[in-house]
Amino acid sequence: MSVSLFKAFVQGMTDYIVKHNANYALIETNLNYLLGMVTGQAGGDISVPAGLKEIFDRKGLIGIGSYGFNAGILTGPSYKLAVGAGAYWSGATGNFRSKGSASSISMSGQANGTYYVYLDSSGNPVVGNAAQVDTIWQFEWNSSTHVVSGKALYAGVSILFDGNDYADQLTSAARNKSFTKVADRLEAIEQLLAEMSGFYAEDPDNHDGLDFYYLAGKVRNDSVIYDTVAGHVTLADDDTNYVEVDPADGTVSANGTGFTSGQIALFQVVTASGEITGVTDVRTWALAGTGGGGGGGHTQNTDLGTTSPAFTLNRDAAGAPTQDCKLEVERGDETNVAIKWNETENKWQYTNDGANWYDLGDITVALGAQELTKYVPVDDPNEVWTETNRGASIDWEDLDLSSFISAMQGCSAVILRVFFWDSAPGPGVNVQFRKKDAPALPTWAYSAWKDEYDPRTLIVPVDADLVCQFFVNASGVDTANLRVFLLGYFEKVVGVGTQARTFTQSNIPCPANSQADLTYENFVNRGLVHYFRIEETSGLPANVYDVHLYADDAFSTLLYKVEGVIPGSDPFEDWLPFWIVDSGTERKLRITIVNHDLSQAGTFAITVKAEQFG
Repeated sequence: MSVSLFKAFVQGMTDYIVKHNANYALIETNLNYLLGMVTGQAGGDISVPAGLKEIFDRKGLIGIGSYGFNAGILTGPSYKLAVGAGAYWSGATGNFRSKGSASSISMSGQANGTYYVYLDSSGNPVVGNAAQVDTIWQFEWNSSTHVVSGKALYAGVSILFDGNDYADQLTSAARNKSFTKVADRLEAIEQLLAEMSGFYAEDPDNHDGLDFYYLAGKVRNDSVIYDTVAGHVTLADDDTNYVEVDPADGTVSANGTGFTSGQIALFQVVTASGEITGVTDVRTWALAGTGGGGGGGHTQNTDLGTTSPAFTLNRDAAGAPTQDCKLEVERGDETNVAIKWNETENKWQYTNDGANWYDLGDITVALGAQELTKYVPVDDPNEVWTETNRGASIDWEDLDLSSFISAMQGCSAVILRVFFWDSAPGPGVNVQFRKKDAPALPTWAYSAWKDEYDPRTLIVPVDADLVCQFFVNASGVDTANLRVFLLGYFEKVVGVGTQARTFTQSNIPCPANSQADLTYENFVNRGLVHYFRIEETSGLPANVYDVHLYADDAFSTLLYKVEGVIPGSDPFEDWLPFWIVDSGTERKLRITIVNHDLSQAGTFAITVKAEQFG
C-alpha cells in the first residue's frame, strides 16, 4: 500500500473496498488470461517465452503424426477427410496452434484441383483452394474418383521432434536393442561404423607425397583370419595405381596394371607430380574369392570332403535350364574322362575318350515294370464272330475279345483265323482289320478275301480293352459272310532288366527316285520294337515309298520292312512286335528309305519305341 493511499485510508477513505475489488478483478482477469494461454484453453495466440522460441526456430508440425491424414479414396456421401490432432509452431510470426482431438472435413462438392490444409486461430484445420498464413499441407483432389493424392508438406513447413519422436529414437528394431539416451544410440552407431570402416580404410591425414597410408584390417582365408597392421605403400608417379590385399596372408600392395585375379581390391589411386590427386574407394563388404581363397572364395587343396549330403553344380542357375554340367578327371598325358548331365537330351552321360558320350541311363528306365510279350496259343480256338448274308460296313465295327482272352497285364495283338466269302467276289471285295481307332493303311496289311475255302491267318493289334475293328467290303446288300476264330494272342508280361527306349528323328531328306541309308547312334543292341511310325512331312512325292531296318553296317541283314506306303496320307504306324539287333553291338539303328517318285524329293519323320534287353 502506498503512503498516499495509507494517509487517505487513515483520514477516512470511503471507497477503499470498491477500489480493492476493482484491483482484484483486474488481477484475476489477467491471471486467467495468462493461464489460459499457457494451457491452451483460451482463444488467441500464446505468447511463447524466448527460450521455447529458440527451440522452435522454424515453422513446423510438432511430432511426425501431427495433423496427419491419409491419402486415398474417401467414402461418400460426404467424402470426409479425417485430420488428426496436432500442434503447430509458425516460427517467424510467433504463433502457436494446437488441437487435442481429430477433425473431419468434407470434400463433397469440391471441384478437381490442388487444396491446402491451414489452421485457424484456434488450431482447427481448414481446407481451401488457396494457401493461407498457417498452411501446413497440400494435396490433389479428384471429384470423380474421390481420391486424395499428392499429399505433401507445404513449402517451408518442417516436422519438429516431440516427445513421441524422441522416444522412438531410443529403440532399434533392426538390432533388437533399446537405449536410455539418444546419445547412447548414436554412439552405438558410430562404433558399428568404425568397426566396418576399419577394413583397410584410407588414412588421408598421413599421406605423404607418393606414400599412400591405410588403416589396419582383417581378411579371411577360409577358416584362417589374418590381421594387417596400419601401414603404407609407395605409388608410381603420374599413373593410376591399384591398391589391393592378398587374402592368403593379408599383405597390401600396389601396381599400375590393374586389380589382380585372386586379390581383394581396396583403392584406385591417381598420382601426378609427386602427389596423390585422386582416390576411389572400391572396397566391398562381400568378398568373392577367385581361386585364391578369401572372402566367400575357396582355397584349393584345403578340403577333403563336405559334411553336406548334396553338392550342387551350376548353383546360380535360374529359369529354364540351358547348360550341361560336368565332372571331369584330369589324367595327365592320357585323355581326360568325365560324366555330365546333357541338358538338351535330358540324361546323364559319360565319356571314356573325351569325344564320344554314352548314356548312363535313360530317364524312362523303370526296372521291374517293363513289358515283354509272350505268345499264348488257344488249344480249342473260339469262334469269336459269325455273320452270314450281310452287306458292306457303314463304319468300322468293334470286335470285342475281352471275354475270350485272359491276360492279367494286357495284350498287344491277337492271331485270328478269318473266313470271308462273298457271292460275287472280285477286286475290292474283302474284310479289313485294324487296332481300334488306328489308321488302316496300307489296307492290305490285315485283310482277307476270296471264299470260305481260302481262310487267312492275321495278326491284329488290339487296344487296352482287347478290342480290334473290322470293315466289310461286300459286293451287295446281303452277299457277304464272315467267320472269325481266335487262335492265340500276344500277352504282355512285366519283365525285369529291360528298358523302354524311344527314338525320334525328323527332317530326314530322301531325293527323288533314290534311297537314303541312315545310321543313328544311341538306340539298342538288342530289343523288341513294339511301335513303329513313319510320316512324309514335306515335299510333293506322287508315288509310294518303302522303309527297311537292318542289323549291320552293310545294310544286308534285313530285320523289318514295310513297302508301298502312300505319302501325304495318315502316318504309317505298326504295333506288331519285331526283334531288332545291332550286329556290331554299337547300339546303332540303321534305316533305309526308298523314294519311288521319279521327280519329287520327300522329307520324313520316324519314331521307334522298343524294349531294350541287356
